[in-house]
Amino acid sequence: MLDSQTAAFAERVWEIASRLGNNAPKIADEMMGTAFPLTCTQARQEGALRMLRTGIITEVKRILRNRTDGLEQADFSDVCDAFVPLIKDLRSKTYFVEGAEEYVAIPDLIAEPELLDDARRFMRRKGKECLDEADRLDALFAAVTSTDPDVERARQEVLA
Repeated sequence: MLDSQTAAFAERVWEIASRLGNNAPKIADEMMGTAFPLTCTQARQEGALRMLRTGIITEVKRILRNRTDGLEQADFSDVCDAFVPLIKDLRSKTYFVEGAEEYVAIPDLIAEPELLDDARRFMRRKGKECLDEADRLDALFAAVTSTDPDVERARQEVLA
């Protein structure tokens, strides 16, 4: 997409989000056909519409996470000074709230602690999933790099 098209796409995402909430799949479904009519038609004919939708959802999520239209100022001016040291270390301006199925801005999370609780639990669960997967990869790495002769035979069979 050209830069002007990218900006227009992001603007449309925020326009739809103001009506539907920050739910990336709903936003993508709402705008796909009008934003990319020829591409959607072609993807449908080629059986790739689901893949196209997945890519558009990913881009919508990126836009929702990286909102920069004055949100930085709102983060610090609308928040009690006691929270500023904690907020400045956060890596995002919005966080996914699973119960609401949308990204929520930090001031709104502070204003509604139950949303903040949902966001932190979701983030912690995702982190645990990543650590568990890293543990499984560690075990696989240990097995693959083992000097056990059976492991070497198994590796050779995989390569064959």
